Amino acid sequence: MPLNNLKGIGDKKAAKLKKIGLSTYRDVLYDFPMRYIDRRKIANISEAPNQAHVTIMAKVLNIRFKLVNKSQKEIMILDVADSFHQGEIVFFSPQYIKSFFKPNEVYYFFGKIEKMGAFFKMMHPEYAREHDKQFLSILPVYASTLGLYQSDLVRMHQQVAGLLSPMVEETLPLSIIGLGKLCALKEALYHIHSPKDEQTLKVARYRLIYEELFTLQLKLIVLKNNYHKAKADCLEADQEISDFMTLLPFKLTNAQVKALEDIKRDLKSGNSMNRLIQGDVGSGKTIVAFLTLLIALKNGKQGVLMAPTAILARQHYESFKKYFDEAYAVEILDSSVSAKEKKRIKSEITLGHIDVVIGTHAVLEEDVVFKDLGVVITDEQHRFGVRQRTIVSQKGHNPHVLIMSATPIPRTLSLILYGDMDVSIVDEMPEGRKPIKTHFVKPSKLEEMYGFIHKMLEAGRQIYFVCPLVEDSETLDLTSATAHYEALKERFDRYAVGIVHGKMKAKDKDLIMESFKNNEIKILVSTTVIEVGINVPNASVMVILNSERFGLSQLHQLRGRVGRGDDQSYCFLLSEKLSKEAKARIETMVNETSGFEIADKDLELRGSGEIFGVRQHGLPELKLADLSKHKKILLEAQKHVKIVIAEYQLGNREMIQYVDKLRLEINETFTL
Repeated sequence: MPLNNLKGIGDKKAAKLKKIGLSTYRDVLYDFPMRYIDRRKIANISEAPNQAHVTIMAKVLNIRFKLVNKSQKEIMILDVADSFHQGEIVFFSPQYIKSFFKPNEVYYFFGKIEKMGAFFKMMHPEYAREHDKQFLSILPVYASTLGLYQSDLVRMHQQVAGLLSPMVEETLPLSIIGLGKLCALKEALYHIHSPKDEQTLKVARYRLIYEELFTLQLKLIVLKNNYHKAKADCLEADQEISDFMTLLPFKLTNAQVKALEDIKRDLKSGNSMNRLIQGDVGSGKTIVAFLTLLIALKNGKQGVLMAPTAILARQHYESFKKYFDEAYAVEILDSSVSAKEKKRIKSEITLGHIDVVIGTHAVLEEDVVFKDLGVVITDEQHRFGVRQRTIVSQKGHNPHVLIMSATPIPRTLSLILYGDMDVSIVDEMPEGRKPIKTHFVKPSKLEEMYGFIHKMLEAGRQIYFVCPLVEDSETLDLTSATAHYEALKERFDRYAVGIVHGKMKAKDKDLIMESFKNNEIKILVSTTVIEVGINVPNASVMVILNSERFGLSQLHQLRGRVGRGDDQSYCFLLSEKLSKEAKARIETMVNETSGFEIADKDLELRGSGEIFGVRQHGLPELKLADLSKHKKILLEAQKHVKIVIAEYQLGNREMIQYVDKLRLEINETFTL
């Protein structure tokens, strides 16, 4: 039903509401308050902080009207007083309230108080007569847009909650409501908009937060179970893997060995592997992935490794060829491959003449058909949606799936994203790797930093400079890559300077990166296109300009481009202006090297926000739940999800109906 049917909502207000995503009654019902203000306590004006939102009680002494000079609009000013203070209450559009206020009567006012000694002022506050005790309530605050007052939004939400919530059908199984000690959905939706007191609000919020976390986890499990734990070929090559490992020029860390053992156990289990390898930047996940491919090859199977960028795909391709010394047929499939060459490669994949395909999204194309696909590996999994990963895994008969991530995920988040996935953590760095020394650089220390960089260049090292923008912006006072590239060419005129950014053609980017890897370019200026997977061991300095513009995880990923060789590496974070949040991020980067610790801090600072891999088509959005705050509810919901799955498998009718309904919702957007 359209919103302009509601009292107080005309066509103009309905158009403004549409801008913030509110078009129907249901939209409004599920548009939850951002926060609440308790109007129940009447403030003592003497003790009320200046600029605070408070409820006061005051008598109207006089009512006067005034024209504002420029606009000639009329404003109404109430001269008011309490026992000790006098002040003014100002209303900008007084036509509809001229007759409401009477001299010598007492009223409640709620708004921002401006204090000037014993005098105070309130601009356009909420108001009620002294006998209207309903005014002394808990007030919800909603996300707004220009031209909509909070009073409009509160009245609209409360109207809709009163109309719709009694008719709302329960969405959770009754047994789960009992297990979770939850209130009914209709009560929760009513009280989230019209809380009677702290307790009813607490109960309503708990129910809605629980349901968000419960439904999200269960939907992800239902989604994954479409291709998880299906019967698959047993793959075993223990002796061959042991023999190959003795030929490597380095020894695997204990964490790498443990991850490999987990994978070997999965591959010989008879069920399709669905495992995530989570490891910090530079921890050596790639060699574990290559050994997994080797097991498939030793069993006569084909393998595919999908990377998010052409640069990373080519890097994997070259590394694989180096390790396996032409023993296996490996081809790369990305946008740089010519149409004629693509046709040949695809034909040979289908015939089984190609053992391993390494590529980007190009491997998802419909005409890429494998003869006998045994293992699917996805690198930097958060760059691919669930649907994309599913398409690749459907190119074989229940192939084994391995996902790699160099973006550490907090435990609370991994409980949701990977609740039904086996996880191996590679939390050791290869021998000889030194922790990267990270420093915050103020503008006054810039020349000192450039002097240090000059010494590094003289010693033969290479340098990264990362900028947030490609080109100068009229609206943002930030250093652009192109402008900084020109400045560095002038400053370091003895050294070759290159630039890469997202607006360049893939071929041009690859040429520059190749020159940097070959030590022909000494300084590389870049945007975040170098964030993932670039491996240049000789690069030992990372400079990040306008570091306040980057999130913690992104800063950590960028820093991980250095520290990949035997030399001591450095990361310099530059910024002129730091907000409180940016300062906390920089301090974390300076003091912490563990990606897992940084991920926890990132979740704490940002809240749940838009979690990668979660806000995808068909999966519910977290509106109230915050994974950094609601860990206990998350764990409780996860326990109950396991009960639902167990009961479903035992044939419980209620659970079958509920899970099948969720599956239908998912299948509307996912072709599985």
